[in-house]
Amino acid sequence: MNKIDFQKHLIYTTLTRNATTLYACENVQLVHALSKVNCSEIIAQELGLINASKTLIGSTPAISSGSNIELALYFIKKSLSNADGSSDLITVVTIAHVNMNRALVLSVLKKIMDKYIEFKQDLDSASEGSKSKLGEFKLYMSQIIKFEEMNYDSNSGLYNYGSITPPRDEEETSGDEVIGPRSLVLVNEEVEEVRQLMLDNINKLMNRGDKINLLVDQTDRLTNSSSVFQKRAQLIKRRMWLSGVKFYLMLAFGFVFILYLILTSACGFPFLSHCIHR
Repeated sequence: MNKIDFQKHLIYTTLTRNATTLYACENVQLVHALSKVNCSEIIAQELGLINASKTLIGSTPAISSGSNIELALYFIKKSLSNADGSSDLITVVTIAHVNMNRALVLSVLKKIMDKYIEFKQDLDSASEGSKSKLGEFKLYMSQIIKFEEMNYDSNSGLYNYGSITPPRDEEETSGDEVIGPRSLVLVNEEVEEVRQLMLDNINKLMNRGDKINLLVDQTDRLTNSSSVFQKRAQLIKRRMWLSGVKFYLMLAFGFVFILYLILTSACGFPFLSHCIHR
């Protein structure tokens, strides 16, 4: 296997969820050429540090004593929310030659990540009978990798635009005039994060507006209820006043009637004739 094959093809790619491997794709010829290198073991050794770090996209040397070919480990990770409120950490990791175009590698990883998120959302929204389709994503992974590798030569200008691929044992140029391929993918990821944050803020503002409208409606209802209560209170007060006036009038009439009965019993009924004649 010649050197140029290593620089144009990914050796081993895996997708994990919460450090558990879900899917893995390998280039059989390259893995056979690196028979003394255990790719899955290398990824398992580095996965804990990758998931614990705050870096969303990055690379690290793939340390292996079984080969004289310098390899690099690239990764991309993202937190994915579930319907029950929990979240899963999705990590896509690949092993490639240290001189392989980094923009190509990171582009493949990002497309695998985006495809898995879409695949999982479709799977969650589907019926229970479609759970048997979980294994189909490995085919999607393989197709993405092969498609990007086949189109590497035609897209090399796009991958290399505004960036350089440094030789081994050298770091990426940090000057302002050069933008590394990793930086391009990082910017793309940051734009996506900012976009998602803006959408979340917009949703929160809309929910806040709905709550304000609901509060205004409740205030109007409370105001109307207060006005109705005040009118009813005034009506009840008026009725109680009328009832009090009627009670006192009836009491006065009763007192006068009793006094009249007392006088008529002594002076003659009904016109007090005895007392008047005297």
